[in-house]
Amino acid sequence: MLVAAQTVVKFAWTLNVDGKRVDGTSEGESQTILIGHAHGLPLQLEASLMGLEAGEHKTVCIEAQNAHGEHDPSKRQTVPVSSFPAGANLEIGAKFFTQDATGNPLTARVVESSGDDVTVDFNHEFAGKILEYMIQMQSVRAAEPGELEHGHVHGAGGVSHEH
Repeated sequence: MLVAAQTVVKFAWTLNVDGKRVDGTSEGESQTILIGHAHGLPLQLEASLMGLEAGEHKTVCIEAQNAHGEHDPSKRQTVPVSSFPAGANLEIGAKFFTQDATGNPLTARVVESSGDDVTVDFNHEFAGKILEYMIQMQSVRAAEPGELEHGHVHGAGGVSHEH
């Protein structure tokens, strides 16, 4: 069976950025999704699965503008160290979670620290980067009516409902 709308696919994947593995399924593990309802999966990645069948391998490159956008220099801010809670980790790479004026969540990364100031970057850490996904399809099946009704996979790799 080929991946199409209303199918359930099980696959292993690796995400490389700048030639380094940054995410993916663990060895021997997989991810199971309902095509058309794969929340959190980049749309371009889900679309690239269409037409594949179990056993196939595919590499998918997603350009920055279709992933986390281009890097925006205006999303860097230098703020005084006193703006952070006492004892906060201000090492380069440290992350802070906050929200914008309308309550949307934001992540800031420390990118520079000098004396009394810290520079944080609100761009996604992969902004401006090409995402390279390496996919190994494991299985494809038709979605069950209950899965389509609920919008997610049931059973192994999915959600169990207690009735």
